[in-house]
Amino acid sequence: MGDVLGRERELARRAQFLAEARVGLRVLTLEGEAGIGKTTVWDAAVADARQAGFRVLSARPAETEAKLELSAVADLVETVPPAVVASLPAPQRHAVEVALLRSDPGEDAPGARTIATAVRGILETLAAAGPLLVAVDDVQWLDRASATVLGFALRRLGGTPGGWLLARRAGLPTLLAPERLLGNGVADTLTLGPLDVQAMHGLLTARLDRPLARPALVRVHQTAGGNPLYALEIARELQRADAVGPVLPAPAHLRDLVARRVRSLPPATREALLTAAAMPVPTTAVVDAEALAPAEDEEIVTVGPDGQVTFRHPLYASAVYGTASLRRRRVVHARLASLAADEEERAQHLAAATATPEGAIAARIEAGAARARRRGAWGAAAALLERARELTPDDDRGAACRRGLAAAEHHAHAGDRVRARELLEALDAGGLAPAVRARALVLLGQIAINDDKFDEARRVLASALEHAGDARTLTEIEVGLAYVCANQWDFAGAAAHSHRALALAERAGVRGLVAIALGFCAMYDFLCGGGADREKAERALALEDPELVMPGNWSPSTVVGALALYLGRYDEARARLRAVWEHASAVGDESDLAFVVLWLSWLEVRAGDLAEAGRLAREGAALASLTGSTSIHAWLLAQQALVHAHTGDAEATRRLCEESWVAVAHFGNALSGIWIAAANPVLELSLGSAEAAWRACEPLVRGLEREGLGEPVVAFFLGDALEALIAIGEAERAAPLVEALSDRGRELDRAWAIAVGARCRALLLAARGDLDAAAEAVERALAEQPRLGMPFEHARTLLVAGAIARRRRRRSAAKAAFERAEALFAELGAELWRARAAEEAGRVGLRRGAGDAVTATERRVAELAAQGRTNREIAGTLHMSPKTVEAHLARVYRKLEIASRAELGARMAVGAPVQT
Repeated sequence: MGDVLGRERELARRAQFLAEARVGLRVLTLEGEAGIGKTTVWDAAVADARQAGFRVLSARPAETEAKLELSAVADLVETVPPAVVASLPAPQRHAVEVALLRSDPGEDAPGARTIATAVRGILETLAAAGPLLVAVDDVQWLDRASATVLGFALRRLGGTPGGWLLARRAGLPTLLAPERLLGNGVADTLTLGPLDVQAMHGLLTARLDRPLARPALVRVHQTAGGNPLYALEIARELQRADAVGPVLPAPAHLRDLVARRVRSLPPATREALLTAAAMPVPTTAVVDAEALAPAEDEEIVTVGPDGQVTFRHPLYASAVYGTASLRRRRVVHARLASLAADEEERAQHLAAATATPEGAIAARIEAGAARARRRGAWGAAAALLERARELTPDDDRGAACRRGLAAAEHHAHAGDRVRARELLEALDAGGLAPAVRARALVLLGQIAINDDKFDEARRVLASALEHAGDARTLTEIEVGLAYVCANQWDFAGAAAHSHRALALAERAGVRGLVAIALGFCAMYDFLCGGGADREKAERALALEDPELVMPGNWSPSTVVGALALYLGRYDEARARLRAVWEHASAVGDESDLAFVVLWLSWLEVRAGDLAEAGRLAREGAALASLTGSTSIHAWLLAQQALVHAHTGDAEATRRLCEESWVAVAHFGNALSGIWIAAANPVLELSLGSAEAAWRACEPLVRGLEREGLGEPVVAFFLGDALEALIAIGEAERAAPLVEALSDRGRELDRAWAIAVGARCRALLLAARGDLDAAAEAVERALAEQPRLGMPFEHARTLLVAGAIARRRRRRSAAKAAFERAEALFAELGAELWRARAAEEAGRVGLRRGAGDAVTATERRVAELAAQGRTNREIAGTLHMSPKTVEAHLARVYRKLEIASRAELGARMAVGAPVQT
């Protein structure tokens, strides 16, 4: 207990933490300066957990391991029972075996997210079997890949009990910050402060051969600032100095202290310590165990029963390595390179040992990078490739460029797009051969797409076309340009680039690229109004190459699933998109998931499951936010707004539209703008505000008036836009678009366009006063509903049918239509629309009386006018023409003997007589 004297507060908190971890997810981070005692408290908590029956997975990364990717993950899962690993899906099981270096990755290395998904599965399985503690000391030394994996798992274990105990040094950046991932209540930070003099006395008494005198103790405490590790080192120096002569001033920095202690050791011991510090996992198989004995006596290192050498504190290894001369370090790394059996480790040592360019060494480092890549360590591979480039002789410019390009590509896959961009721009500045320049520009374009910078991507990829010569590179450029055009609502441009990509891909003979190009051709030809090419879609699926590294939203499975959704084949679309979702989940590819979830949410809106649509949209937005996809995140915010517009949550709809629009304006993703334009009119029409509904979608309608209507589903907002336009008295402007929607629906056999076109035609005819023709049109709209499979559209059509029947004085038919609409809206959870249907049904049964009392219809018109609504807005709400509204108001003014709307407001506030 000497090591935890003065830590009563921390001891109490760790006991509470372990108790809470039995029933829910809890994270406790011990934070403090170097040497303050974090590791000591961490060790004690781990021991307590084991004694209390917790299964403990632990890792203690060191500064020298920070570039050895997945080292901490390997430590954590090393002791996991084989049966747990065997229960994982095949891709995840393979990823774990590769991460543990138990299996060769082969040509197709697992991605980091596959490993992350596997770790999450392991933790869930272990937590289900009993209390679990994940303990990581010195998280500031976590390698990037391990931090990504652990962050992924931590974010997704919200419903899984268990404890995460972390220790980190204050003042240093860390790649794993649970408080940002989980928030208060789940993730807490416990800051360790300095020990007081009394606690320091107890610690030093327990650890030193003889206690310090009181004056010396006070001085040590002051000099160390209450830091127990510094105090212990200073006290040892003082006692050693007392033994040999006068008292020396206490050194101010721990590195100096460790250096002094190391310099006092025999030369062979210093060499052994430096060798251990230079190794990621030092063992006595390489390090001279006998030479280490004096360092063990000095409590600098410990040697385990298995021969593994561990520094008592990571600072010791850092100090040993940092105080050695560069020449000595290079000599040690050169020797270690000659002994290393693993190709990647040998490359790491060669990279540190070599001072001047040397072709053979650069080639061996490049080979080590390939090994790192095969095991999924993209960041480590990128760093090795950069070093290989630096060591490439000046007369081998081709190899230097190749390695620089490869390093940039690996950085991009590792998530460090900033460094990838820096490397590519540096290469371009130095002047490149045309083919190499084209490749660099392709990578820059893909990075811009990943960063949602579509204008930049279009410009860069267009520039790449000027330099590319080989068919494969040209294919990748054309595919990228097609995707950029589509995101900017330039479907004609997307289709043109897709067809060029297909011709080039077939010339290149790359099966996977042919599949992508075929899928793009099928999709963008369809969106241009050319209909669905099932043959291209089926060929794309048949040629799909799951091993080809590409964005998931380019895959034929995703594209064909979205195409089925557009065509209204909801069961097929749901099956295909969920299969893509499940595959992406199995390999941990979150970037794919957000895009797929977007389509699944929109599918459920159209199919009528608004609760599921809302859940999916929220999940997708969270995934997009986590993966840094601002464009997809904005799109999913707009999708959430669309769901809320249907359910009638006005505040949420408007807020989410505003948030999405900010990103749309910045990144230029026009597709998100369509969703915003679709959400607003659904809401405003339910509120009876036709003017506001029209303002929301007028810019997009102007585009359709100018360019014409191709594929109707692209303009899925058009039905609401036309209803609003007719309601505000612009029936003649609406007429050509009503005809276009109906004609394209019949030409392409789109049930949605046929049904909505007929409904809008009914509204148009009713506005012109041709009620019999309007009734025929709405009946055609209702006849399409069984094959349409969109209950919200069915209910909307029933509202129109009821309004037309009422104007034709078919009151029983009107009441039946309104009541059926009310029931459908209630089932859907569309509250504002349900209330509107109920109100319309309530107005049907009122009979006209005698005398000067206002009728029920006149009263409703008067109430809306008193609220400040315009005649056009009232007409839209009550499904009548503006002239009819004007006539009703004239009669109300006469009956109530008033002359203005101001007087009308006052009379309606106190009530006006109604005929019964």
